[in-house]
Amino acid sequence: MPIFITQLSKDEIQRRRDLASAAKKAELKRSLRDPKVWLEQAMSLIGAAIKTFCLVLVVNSVFRDQGIIAPMGLSSFLCLPIVALNPWQMFWRYVPLDRASAEYQRVIDDLNDKL
Repeated sequence: MPIFITQLSKDEIQRRRDLASAAKKAELKRSLRDPKVWLEQAMSLIGAAIKTFCLVLVVNSVFRDQGIIAPMGLSSFLCLPIVALNPWQMFWRYVPLDRASAEYQRVIDDLNDKL
């Protein structure tokens, strides 16, 4: 956090958060109606499916290297919790929320630049 931010009053900081939150909410509503966002979300899910398939193949090859002949179903079962938990947004992401968060950050940065 920059030094000058700590010099702002609590009311000013809250006002900035409120403005940024309103912008985030508006952007989320706008992006939920945008077909391009849903196309990007579909591409994200297709990429997630490809990554999941590759992870299943890697887990299956690890079993094979250990001399265990495991069915693909077992490898899939072991990989699904990793994909469901989605560590570090590695497999899939929610595009409208990403855009809304970017808008929040943009508003905060714009307000900080005006100081």
